[in-house]
Amino acid sequence: MYIVFTQPHFFEGEAERIVLMFQSGLQRLHLRKPDSTIDEVRALLCQIPEVYHKRMVIHEHFELLDEFRLGGIHLNCRNPACPVSWDGDVSVSCHSLEELADRKKQPFAYLSLSPIFDSISKQGYCSAFTPEVLKKAKSEGVVDERVMALGGICGENVDEALSYGFGGVMVLGDAWKTTALPVVLSVAGSDPSAGAGIQQDLKTMTNCGCYGTTCITAVTCQNTMGVQAVSAVSAETVASQMRSVLSDMQVRAIKIGMIPNRSVAESIVQVLKEYRRKQTLPVVYDPVMVSSSGTPLMQPDCIDYVIRELIPLCTLLTPNLPEQELLKQKGCPSCNLLVKGGHAEGDEMKDVLYLADEDRYETFVSPRIETNNLHGTGCTLSSAIASYMAKGLDLAQAVGKAKAYMDKAIAGGKDLALGHGNGPLWYMK
Repeated sequence: MYIVFTQPHFFEGEAERIVLMFQSGLQRLHLRKPDSTIDEVRALLCQIPEVYHKRMVIHEHFELLDEFRLGGIHLNCRNPACPVSWDGDVSVSCHSLEELADRKKQPFAYLSLSPIFDSISKQGYCSAFTPEVLKKAKSEGVVDERVMALGGICGENVDEALSYGFGGVMVLGDAWKTTALPVVLSVAGSDPSAGAGIQQDLKTMTNCGCYGTTCITAVTCQNTMGVQAVSAVSAETVASQMRSVLSDMQVRAIKIGMIPNRSVAESIVQVLKEYRRKQTLPVVYDPVMVSSSGTPLMQPDCIDYVIRELIPLCTLLTPNLPEQELLKQKGCPSCNLLVKGGHAEGDEMKDVLYLADEDRYETFVSPRIETNNLHGTGCTLSSAIASYMAKGLDLAQAVGKAKAYMDKAIAGGKDLALGHGNGPLWYMK
C-alpha cells in the first residue's frame, strides 16, 4: 500500500496536487493538519471531488468523518481515541517494536512504525531501527502486511523498506518535493494565425494551469479571413504522435478537434482503444463537421465512422447547433453533449449540457459580448473543459469553469485589432 501524508500547513494549489496524486494511483491520503481549524480542513475537502473522499484518512476534527464520508481515522498523541459511533477503518502510529506488538492485538486496519529511515521533513529525527533489528522483527512476525513503514521514505528506499516485511509505505516529505502539472493532450489541426487549433489549445491549457501536449492531425493555411488550404497529416504519423505522448507523459485528459479524413479518425480510435486498456481518461471531442453557416467540413464516410466508432469513446461532445442537428439526423447514440448556442440570436449566450447517464440538462447562460473577434471559441471551450477535468473536476463543474474562462477570453479580445477579419480571443489573468 502507498500512503501519503499531507503537509502540516495549507498551501495554494494543495487540492489540485492531491487530486493529481489520486489520479496517479495513490491509494490513501492521510489528512494531517495539527494546527488547523475545522473550517480550514472543511474548505480543503470541499475542493476535492467526492469520489476520492473514501480514500482519505483524517487525523484531526473527527466531526468531518460523516459530513464528507471519509475513509478512516488515524489515532495519535493528539487524538488517542476514536469516536464511539465510528465503526470504520482505524489506523495508529507506533514508535517502538514493543508498542507495535501490543497495538497489533487490537483490530486496527493498519499500523505505522517510525522512523524507519532518517526523516526528510523533521531535522534530527533519525532512524530508530537497524536493518538487523527489522529483519528479526519480520522473522518473528512483528512486522507484517498490516504494518506500514514511516519516516524518511523516498523513491530510493521504498524497495528496501518493503524487503523488511512491511505491507506498504507512508510518505510525507518526499511526496511534496516535486511540482506536478496535469497533462492534457490536444489532437487537432494547426492554425498558423494561432487563433484556433493546436495553438489556441496550448494557450488555453496553460492559462488553465495545465501542461499542454499535442498531436497535429492537419496543417492548415488560414488567418482571420478564412481557410486557404488544408494538408492532412498521415494516419500513421497521427497515431505515432499520440503514442509518443501517451507512453511517456501521465496524460489526464484528451481534447480532440479537427479530423481531416476517415483514415486519421481510424488511427485516433485505434490508439484510444489501446490506451483504454490501461487507463480510462476524459475525452472531450469538438466535432468539426459543419460550420456555423451550415457548410460541410467533413466527408460523409468520415462522419459515419466517427459516430459509430469514436463518439462512444468520448466523455463529452461539444457541437455547434448545425452539428448537433446533423448528429441527431444521423442517429448518434446517446452521449454527454454540450450544445453551444453562441451562434443563436439574442442578448444571451446559452449553452446546454445534457448528461446522458442522469438524463438531465444543465444550462449555462452569460451575456452576449458584441465583438467580431470570435475565432477559436470552439477550440477554447473544449480545451478548457478538458483542462479542468484533468484537474479533477467533474463534467458539470468543468463546463461551468470553462464557460467562465471563455467569457473572460471573449471580453479580453473584443477590441483587439489583429488581422482584417474574425480576430482571436485573448485571456489575461
